[in-house]
Amino acid sequence: MRGLAPALSLCLTAIAIAAPARAEALPAAAAQFEHQKKSVALAVTLEAISPVAGVGGFYAGDSEHATVLAIVSGTALVVGAGSLLWLLHLEDQQASGFGRVELDAEQGSAISLLVVASVAYLMARVSGLALAPDATHAYNDELRARLGLPPPEPVIPFHALAPVPTLTLRF
Repeated sequence: MRGLAPALSLCLTAIAIAAPARAEALPAAAAQFEHQKKSVALAVTLEAISPVAGVGGFYAGDSEHATVLAIVSGTALVVGAGSLLWLLHLEDQQASGFGRVELDAEQGSAISLLVVASVAYLMARVSGLALAPDATHAYNDELRARLGLPPPEPVIPFHALAPVPTLTLRF
């Protein structure tokens, strides 16, 4: 027991000395977190105003997903512009007989390419708008963990707090 008392006293002294240092490190880490964190609003705004999808993901550091979205949206823009020019070229042509069948097939192909490119572009844009906040939250959570800060308190959505009318049937 006599050997335990000095060891316990030494441990308590070390904890008392380390506690202020830990308390001082948390505000410095919190200030560094506030300085380095990414803004969800800026990520979504960048994604919304850019003609190429994935810019918000690049801002948030999720370059893998953002690169795929940028390639898909860029390809869709090029294919859509090409098919639109093809349609404008075919509009001035007049044909009869077999030439008319060939012209109709070319116009159908151009319209199909335009529709597919439009759908692919819209899907990439929507995916980019969904990716931007998720990537920003993931970056901020990773930054918080790297700096040794505790995770943020969970936010309870308002609809979870609001009472909901229920229907109870009793027989």
